[in-house]
Amino acid sequence: MKTYHTSQRKSLLNFLKDNSQRAFTIEEIVEALNDGSISKSTVYRLMTKLVEENLVHRTVKGNSRSFVYQYISDETCENHLHIKCTDCGKVYHLDTGVSSIIRNDIRSNTSFEIDSHTVLLGKCGECK
Repeated sequence: MKTYHTSQRKSLLNFLKDNSQRAFTIEEIVEALNDGSISKSTVYRLMTKLVEENLVHRTVKGNSRSFVYQYISDETCENHLHIKCTDCGKVYHLDTGVSSIIRNDIRSNTSFEIDSHTVLLGKCGECK
């Protein structure tokens, strides 16, 4: 399917790139792009496409039913895990070697396979 590069898509991608260390809800994105150039329904539609294109990572927000989205295109997220601060929302990319050690340890002790989209929750140094 053809990808259209509209001004709304460009605006959304620029916002996500500029804030790539943080994950946002749709509502937070719409509020941040509050110049009225992009509607909530357009953000939903574009985010679905960006997730499918592996430009954006979608995860569950804490223990809720809502999702947060984070730009990942400049990162290769297939080989490492992520950690996320439950207070400020900042997401960190763990080193591939550290991720491998964690995955291997869990696999050998439990036979459980962790995928690369796993996000470990906790508090960052600034928030704890």
